[in-house]
Amino acid sequence: MLSYKEALDVILDNTKTLGKEKVFLNQALDRVLAEDIVADRDNPPADNSGMDGFAVRYEDIVGASEENPVILTIEGESKAGGTPPKLQKGQAIPIYTGALIPEGADTVIQKELTKVENGKVYILKELKKGTNIRLQGEDYKKGDILIKSGKKIRPPEIGILASVNKPTVYVYQKPKVGIITTGDEILDIAEPITKQSQIRTSNTYSLYAQVLQTGAQPVIIGFAKDNPESIKENLEYAKNCDVLLTTGGVSVGEYDLVKDFVKEVLDVKIHFWKVSIKPGKPLVFGTWGKENEKLFFGIPGNPVASMVVFEIFVKPALKKMMGYQKLHNPTIDAILTEDFSRKAADRTEFIRLNVEYSDGQFYAKPFGKQASNILTGMVNANGLGIVDIDVYKIEKGSKIKVVMFDMDI
Repeated sequence: MLSYKEALDVILDNTKTLGKEKVFLNQALDRVLAEDIVADRDNPPADNSGMDGFAVRYEDIVGASEENPVILTIEGESKAGGTPPKLQKGQAIPIYTGALIPEGADTVIQKELTKVENGKVYILKELKKGTNIRLQGEDYKKGDILIKSGKKIRPPEIGILASVNKPTVYVYQKPKVGIITTGDEILDIAEPITKQSQIRTSNTYSLYAQVLQTGAQPVIIGFAKDNPESIKENLEYAKNCDVLLTTGGVSVGEYDLVKDFVKEVLDVKIHFWKVSIKPGKPLVFGTWGKENEKLFFGIPGNPVASMVVFEIFVKPALKKMMGYQKLHNPTIDAILTEDFSRKAADRTEFIRLNVEYSDGQFYAKPFGKQASNILTGMVNANGLGIVDIDVYKIEKGSKIKVVMFDMDI
């Protein structure tokens, strides 16, 4: 049985990054760049003012003070988008934030340090030469790489793309992720419950939301019953997906049929079955497609196991397919606020924790009920504490590694 890290290595070693596609700028948010973004000109494109005030020659304001103001003649103006007149000796040109620095000017005096009377401006303070001037190329120069390929596009990146005149941009494609839910007892939302043994699906929609949140394209293929015909029928519809997630049907029971039929219908090459983790031990991973470029994850049916397996195994693979540089959820060190103990320590366990930040430190509270069928524990959790093999107890006040899946704390 593979360890957690061994299984993750196998998955990522067999995951290929998808190709690129061109999208319009207004469709690029939260996508991953598939090209370097290069500056098409200097920014600022020319020297401009960082203040409302007056453009002057430094040599004209030397020694200026409130007791001994320098008096200059006001001429013309420089406003954003306009062309200013040339500044002559003994003159001051009114200037506005973002406006071009007039030829001959080398300093901008902010309005608060001046007084205007009868077409004259009184300069009340000497400033250093070059004060309040934004120099051409101060932000970046033409030809500079502003954003490298592999960067997730956020609002700041959208702004850069617009500033360098990129109405379209190349991004990595989104994988199409098919979801098949298995089990005779599983009902979809709104289906009537007619037997006490029947349950409504939660995995289908939790996985859908997790895929969507990761940035991939989820597709609910269907619900397969515990018989070969139903499973094969659903698998046929998965052939145009890049990734297939099945939930349930991968354990050792008589009706756990999925791993056998994905080989028959999709020609899936199984790389491993079972990982030494809790929850999520019965995980199956395989590849398929012409060049084994497609991924298969046979995910356990217990709701918590399903969500945990997605966070620690499926999400990094999807991110790699989409060109992300950072594949994993952030991991932090937190201090346990209560003792945690377990009876068996033969597997790496991911325990649900509620993490809070206080006085420069993360604190993590474990939940008493850690069974893989108790979904409410995930509702209250925002991180997964890693309990290593052979560790039976972690005492209150000790540090624990936590994989965060919700950093809004």
